[in-house]
Order: sequence, then structure tokens, then C-alpha cells
Amino acid sequence: MNTKQMIKQNNKLQDEMTPSNLDYYQDMVVYIRSSAIQEAKGEELLLELAEHLLEAQAKGKTAQEVFGDDPKATVRNS
Repeated sequence: MNTKQMIKQNNKLQDEMTPSNLDYYQDMVVYIRSSAIQEAKGEELLLELAEHLLEAQAKGKTAQEVFGDDPKATVRNS
């Protein structure tokens, strides 16, 4: 999957998130996209995080329960 396809997939997955999970995820998106991480690697990481979040969301968990209270720390530790 190329970078453009990953971005489209990320956008599609965001449509499935609850408002609070979306806010948390978007904080991670901003942090990754504004960092020195190579674009393709960043989008790949975002896809993995989104998929993980949606799996947990389906089980009734929030982003904070899955990743902790700090989206930036989640990204740095990924």
C-alpha cells in the first residue's frame, strides 16, 4: 500500500471512531505528521494504531484505556 492509500484508509478508519477516541487519535496524527518520522512509516504506524484502537473500541474500551493518557507518549513508545 502506498502512502496515499494509507492516508485514505486512515481517514476511513477515523469515521468509525467514537468522538472521544477520534480526538485522541487525531492528537497522535498531528504529532506523527509534524515529526521527523518518514511519511510512509508514519502513515503505517497510524494505520496500526487506528486498527488497534478500533478493535479495542469494539470491546467497549476508550483510547485512554488502551494507550494511556498521553497521545504523544504513545507515539514515542511505538
